[in-house]
Parts: sequence; C-alpha cells; structure tokens
Amino acid sequence: MAKHGKAGVSQIVDVVGLKQPTVSYHLKEMKENGLLYSQKVGKEVLYGVNSECPHYELTCVLHNVHFPLKEQYAGN
Repeated sequence: MAKHGKAGVSQIVDVVGLKQPTVSYHLKEMKENGLLYSQKVGKEVLYGVNSECPHYELTCVLHNVHFPLKEQYAGN
C-alpha cells in the first residue's frame, strides 16, 4: 500500500481523465469487492490498494501495478 500511496477521488480523476461520477462508481465497486480500502481524512476519502487479494490468498494483482499518481497526492 505504501508503494502506491493513497489518493482521493479528485486526484484519481486528474490522473485517469474520466468524469468524477464514473471514477466514484468504479472505486465503490472495487472497494466492495475488497480490492481497495478507504480512509476518511477530514472531509476527503482516500483510497488505497489492498495488498492481498480477497478471493485468493495471493498478492493482489493491483498491488503489482505502478499507478502514476502525482507526488503531492501520494502518501503512506
């Protein structure tokens, strides 16, 4: 998780170039399926990649993907 950091919806929108409702929908689906976790910080919700796949006891496939988040958005 620290490898990728956490990011809010607006930061993810900036990176992927999709509209906010689309990004929010997909983040919700990935969270419900155990691929992502969320953490509320003030008014913002930050999302991060779970390190283990919830369906198989293996490293999550998303954990091995480098997400090019801007440095100011990446955190631990």
